[in-house]
Amino acid sequence: MDIKILIALLPVVFMLHDFEEIIMFKPWLDKNREEIKTRFPRLDKILSRNHYQFSTSAFAVAVLHEFIIIAVITTLSMHFDSYHWWFGAFAAFFLHLFVHIAQWLIFGRYVPFIITSILVLPYCSYTFLQFLNFTEMTAGQLTLWAGIGILLTAASFYPAFFLASKFEQWVRSGYLSAR
Repeated sequence: MDIKILIALLPVVFMLHDFEEIIMFKPWLDKNREEIKTRFPRLDKILSRNHYQFSTSAFAVAVLHEFIIIAVITTLSMHFDSYHWWFGAFAAFFLHLFVHIAQWLIFGRYVPFIITSILVLPYCSYTFLQFLNFTEMTAGQLTLWAGIGILLTAASFYPAFFLASKFEQWVRSGYLSAR
């Protein structure tokens, strides 16, 4: 398969994975809140800030924020035929799948991202190997850009959940009520 097709598929694969999170996160969180509080009090403290109160649509706003970043990076990388930023985004996504697998192993049963994490691993593994054959970046450059991608992805969570929080406030303010 042409590497450019694999590169272009990243936003699609990201959304396929995140659809599971969008659809399942709220009902799963509601059902497992007490167990999270008991077994993982630090995680419960983080989730208590906003996540327990987020509607599915507010969570989708956070996902949209991340999708826009990945889609823009992918589009610009392909347009300019320069894949450093794309590799950073890809590496962060690939690593986050392993984080999800670790979360699943620690929790010990279904978590709302494990099915698609496992399903998209072959795409990520194959794309990574193909990219290694395609790129002229050195191992040091790949490591640097992976680190940049991971740091920027982590930093992007704050604005993503800030927007989700603002959206949730807007929804709760009664924007849908008849006047």
